[in-house]
Order: sequence, then C-alpha cells, then structure tokens
Amino acid sequence: MLQARKLPSLSADQDTAHSIAEPLPDNQTDLSRFHIPETLAGLKLDGEISSTSARTFRYVGEEHQESLQLVLTRLPTGWDNMDPHRAVASYYSEARQRRVQRALSNPANALSILSETLLDLEGQPAAQAQMRWIEPNRPIQNQSLLITLVDGAFIRISNASYQQSSRWLMQHAKRSLAEFRAAQE
Repeated sequence: MLQARKLPSLSADQDTAHSIAEPLPDNQTDLSRFHIPETLAGLKLDGEISSTSARTFRYVGEEHQESLQLVLTRLPTGWDNMDPHRAVASYYSEARQRRVQRALSNPANALSILSETLLDLEGQPAAQAQMRWIEPNRPIQNQSLLITLVDGAFIRISNASYQQSSRWLMQHAKRSLAEFRAAQE
C-alpha cells in the first residue's frame, strides 16, 4: 500500500536563490498599435471583437458570399524566445486542431485538408492550409488558413466561400496580408 509523505519545505538562502525558477513575464505586446484597414482585398470591415490578448476583425463581401477573418494574437509567454518557424508551426498546429475538433463535434460534419505548407512569406515564416468544410444540407464550403508573425504578434487570416476555390481563397488571404502589412507603414 502506498502512503503519502510530506516533502520538506523549500528554503532559499542567498547562495541558492539564483537557482530557483522564476515565472516568465507576460507578453505585453500592444495589439492596439496595429492599424486596421476599412477594406482588405475588396472586402469591407464588418466588425471587431477585442480583448487584452487578441483582436478579431471580420470582413465580408458585397453579397455576403465571402468572408474573411483577421485575428491578431499575442505570443504566449516565453514564445518570444522561440525560433519563429517553430512558433508559427506550433500556433498553426493548435489552430488546425481546433478545426478538427469542431468537425468531430458533429458526426455529420466533415473537414478535408487539401494542402498544408510551412513556407517563407515576404521574409517571415508562415503556415498555410486549404480545406473543404462539409455540413449537412449545405453546399461544400472552401476555406483557407494563413498564419504568420508580424512585429511580435501572430496574424491568422481565415476565409471561406461557397463559390470560390480554396486556391483562390489562399491567394485572397495573401493579398489581404500584404494590404494589412502596407497599412502598418
């Protein structure tokens, strides 16, 4: 039978104080410093949801057939020292897993990932994916996802359309990213 034992108290004196782990400071990247364009790649700004750690912007087309979401997110604590390629790959992996979980939450839904790539985009590491989302009683929705780092913050651009191909959507996301970066200058 296992018995619990109480561990001795930890005490620090001047000689050992430097070896005790200290918490990392929170990432204080100011997301409000980013300028948000009224239009991106021909889509109009439709709204914003903000918190201290993220800002989400929704853009829609004239006939509401296409939508684009741009999300600015602080790097998690400690990630500012991580290799940028690894940080983007890790953040992409988390975003991808959330989409898979959403698809698995209803057995009638399906998510097909057509392509995934880690690449260098305008001098920054980026992850991109083209997907198809299937729901019952609805047409197939093509989607794209683009994630990169800009000035110490993640940018996630996701868009969807029932009419355009996922390849077209990816090009649209890249154009949106270029226009967003140009607005920062």
